[in-house]
Amino acid sequence: MPTLKHTHRFSLHLSNDDRPPSARPSNEPLNPTILRPWRHLRRLLLFLAILGQSQAQGQNLQATPDPVDFGAIRPGESARESVRLTNSGSDRVEVHVETSGPFAAAKGTLFVDANAHTDLELTFNAGDPGTYDGALELAMPKLFGSDKLHVTLTARVETPVLLVNPVRVAFNDVVVGATSALSVELANPTDVGIVIDALRVEPADASFRLEEDRGGELAAGAKRHLTVTFAPDSGGPHTGHIRVRSVHLPDGSVTIGLQGSGLAPELATSPLPQVGFRLGPHDVGTTSQRYLTLLNQGLADLSISSIRTIGGGLSVSDSSLSIAPGEREDITLSYAPRYEGPLQGQIVLLTDDPQRGEVVIPVSGSAQVGPPLVEILNRSTIHFGAVPLGRLARQQVLLWNRGGSPFTAQLELEGGVHPEFELETGAALLQPGESVKVEILFRPKEIGDRRVGLSVQTETGTHRFELTGTGKFLQLSPTTYDFDRVPVGESVSAVIDLANIGNSDFTISRLQSTSDDFTLYTQASQDNKFLLPANSLRTLPLNVTFAPSTRGLSSGTMRIEGFWEEGTETLEMLLNGTGVAAEIELHPSGPLDMGYVVLGEVETRSIVATNTGDTALRVAANSLTQEVRLEPDAFALQPGESTTLKLHFSPDALGERFAQILLVSNDVHDKAQPIKVRGIGALETIDLTQITRVMASRKTPPEPTSASWNNTPLVLLDETKVDISFTIPDSLRQALIGRRIDIEWVQLDENYDPKGSARQATVHIYEDAEGHVLAEDLNLRLTEDGNKRVRMRLTTRSYPDAPPQTISQIFEAGGWKFEFEAKPLVSFLTIRPGRDYTDKDGNRVKGETERLIGLPGIAFAGWHNAENPSISGVHLTATGNVLEALSTNNAIAVSLGVAVSLYKDRLLFGFGYDIYDSRPRAKRKGTQDYIFTFKYSALF
Repeated sequence: MPTLKHTHRFSLHLSNDDRPPSARPSNEPLNPTILRPWRHLRRLLLFLAILGQSQAQGQNLQATPDPVDFGAIRPGESARESVRLTNSGSDRVEVHVETSGPFAAAKGTLFVDANAHTDLELTFNAGDPGTYDGALELAMPKLFGSDKLHVTLTARVETPVLLVNPVRVAFNDVVVGATSALSVELANPTDVGIVIDALRVEPADASFRLEEDRGGELAAGAKRHLTVTFAPDSGGPHTGHIRVRSVHLPDGSVTIGLQGSGLAPELATSPLPQVGFRLGPHDVGTTSQRYLTLLNQGLADLSISSIRTIGGGLSVSDSSLSIAPGEREDITLSYAPRYEGPLQGQIVLLTDDPQRGEVVIPVSGSAQVGPPLVEILNRSTIHFGAVPLGRLARQQVLLWNRGGSPFTAQLELEGGVHPEFELETGAALLQPGESVKVEILFRPKEIGDRRVGLSVQTETGTHRFELTGTGKFLQLSPTTYDFDRVPVGESVSAVIDLANIGNSDFTISRLQSTSDDFTLYTQASQDNKFLLPANSLRTLPLNVTFAPSTRGLSSGTMRIEGFWEEGTETLEMLLNGTGVAAEIELHPSGPLDMGYVVLGEVETRSIVATNTGDTALRVAANSLTQEVRLEPDAFALQPGESTTLKLHFSPDALGERFAQILLVSNDVHDKAQPIKVRGIGALETIDLTQITRVMASRKTPPEPTSASWNNTPLVLLDETKVDISFTIPDSLRQALIGRRIDIEWVQLDENYDPKGSARQATVHIYEDAEGHVLAEDLNLRLTEDGNKRVRMRLTTRSYPDAPPQTISQIFEAGGWKFEFEAKPLVSFLTIRPGRDYTDKDGNRVKGETERLIGLPGIAFAGWHNAENPSISGVHLTATGNVLEALSTNNAIAVSLGVAVSLYKDRLLFGFGYDIYDSRPRAKRKGTQDYIFTFKYSALF
């Protein structure tokens, strides 16, 4: 920022006088010869000063910025910048503007005011790329020439370039219906921006798409990524390109090549859809098969999502297929007509072949009705084998109609209904080409071989079959065993002889009891098997023990596992037994709450005990503490018998107490059943007034004071200390030991309302207390100026949380007392009786009675009770005649006397006699030497 500034100062003194100016008289004129050249020199100096000032003002101009850089622009565009001209001088400056090169200024001449600034706009225009330099010349004319400022101007013109990576986008092979995506990068490496006018894929019907085809500006040095997708709709190669259009590009656009290959399946069928299947004539009920060949001639997997047939009797072996490229699949087409008539059917294939999504192959033929032909697919003898008695065995008769007409076959057992063989149905309808299974049931009821004939009637006549089977059975004895009644806790054993009364041998491999109450001591295992022959030829002795754990019926099962001719078998024997025992039931059954019981007393409750068991009950009571006992402490009950028990509770201490009695018995459930007892030990209710003593002391040993404890104020002298003690007589000792007494006192105001917080103390009476117990730390002293009125409350409880027993008393400081006092008095009426006297001339002068008000006085000693509402005391007083002193030049009279106070020491009536009188003599002669006063003491 160029700045030019000059400062010129001139000082000149010319004279031909050798004297200094201070030595020359001020009124002495200068020599004219000397003054003439001085005038010319002064004019020259004034001109030079004006010239220097103009030049200095012109050099105060500043230009910012310097140099001015227009940056980079595209060819054919223009750029604008501004220069700020600042005038820091005190005069307005005229500026002439000139530019060089392809730069232009908006103004040729402008003015900049003093201490102000203005902006000059510059324009740059150039069409060819390159770097341009110029200058801005600012001239400020002055008297001789002008001052100039030089500002450098620079600018660049750059052709936009758009780089594409890659220049050709090549997709891998993509299956038709799928989509592949790739990214293309557009980059602007120049210092000027490029505005992209349009992005599109050409041709418009190509299989390529741009996810974002909007234009916009690509800033200098910026990059942009385009996502291109390829979704071929047909197989084979696909090409296209992306055209990026911009007016800023030299050619107007940039082309990005696109290429890809689509993979598609191609279906070929044999026979061709134009030919189809010709099945010819078929009998109803018969089935014929043909094969449909499917070939994939494409480059992708062929998916056939649906294969279905249209037309009665047609069916295919597959409903969907997937065929790899170059592979083939054969599908079986079956035709089984059920009704006569022509067939015009179709096989419909739904595929993902883009050229052949649906393929229809015609199927033609006809069906005719033929005669029925029933075949029986069984041998002449149907064997059921050996079946245990009572069990069910099944066999089937299989009938097949090979003919073309329906037929109903008849089935019948010889002799009609058979007790051991049974037909599921007596008739079976056979449609052409169908088969039917008819079940035959065999349930033997007798042992040995069983036979019966079966007749089947078909279109060719009657066919006879023989049904054979053998009846076998397996049964063990006994199936149940009862142990009868057994006491709980005891056991009884029995030997059970197990026999096989069936007609098949049975080998026992395992014996197991399912109940813990029944224990089996006879063992059998895989290594120790026991053969139990048929027809009870030999028995197996089983040693079983029954030990019931609870009362009532117990049941269990003995599982007998083994095998016989028909395989493995599991048989069961039911074991029963009844457990009997004694059982005690108490009413009430829960814990007994004895409530509050006074120490030394006994609380009794009744309990009913019942034997609800099956045997005799024997009980012994065992108390765990001395506070509770049961009466009787031992008893016996027969089944169903009850008795009443007495439970006695006597607490040994205060508070909550817990005790327990164990009923030791032969009870089946609890051999030592507890009876829980809860109670609360309490003290006997007492009268606090009987044991409470009030002790008062005032500079003397404490002495008992009578207190009514009815809140009537007890008046004690000022400074009296109050103590509380409690008497412990032998008659109440049981009710007092362990008791807690709370003492609380609070100050009262004149209206006997509490004020301030309460003070508390606690007294505990222990076992070692004798005679009296003093309440320590009570710290109560009555004072008229402090604890004047106090309410004391005593509280105790016979047991925790019991209702409180409370007494209270009010103590008050006061009463009659003698004390020295300094109580100011003011008389509202003072009478000094007059008296007659004889003057010096012998004349009788009548005295005048004085009635004065407002005389000051003082009561300095007295015997009084300030709280007494009537006569409250007698006082020694002094009274001064101050008003007389004010009117008689310090003449004063002072009287001493006695006064009686009334209404709590507020009003005093008294008599006084003068002890000092300085009044004038005439005044003294005319009045008596004593006075009567009515005084008031509450003014101060």
